[in-house]
Amino acid sequence: MTERRDIGSRLENWARVYRDTYRAGISPTGAYCDQLRREALGETPQVERRRVDDADAALLERGMRELETKHRMLLYWCYIKQADPNVVCRRLSIAHRPATVFVGVFRAAQRAIESIVEKNMERQG
Repeated sequence: MTERRDIGSRLENWARVYRDTYRAGISPTGAYCDQLRREALGETPQVERRRVDDADAALLERGMRELETKHRMLLYWCYIKQADPNVVCRRLSIAHRPATVFVGVFRAAQRAIESIVEKNMERQG
């Protein structure tokens, strides 16, 4: 059984697993260029990588199918695309002022996916 984690970190893990660059095994260009720059300066490469939990990411991915479209798209734009909140607001027709509107919708989407995943885990029991 997956240990209980903050939904934000679980969604970040989901994004690492389902982002195109992870699946293709290709490092994002910016990270690769940064690594080359550091090596040229004689810095030792950092081997610290966050552990990826494929099983938990799969639970979230299955839950995404049950999520309302507006919440699913918000989480996609924020976690997979890593878009700026202003871009997300424009794309999804969310008021960008005051900022609390976006934050409220974002947290509602997080709560919704967390609730769905918890229910699905209870059913599997």
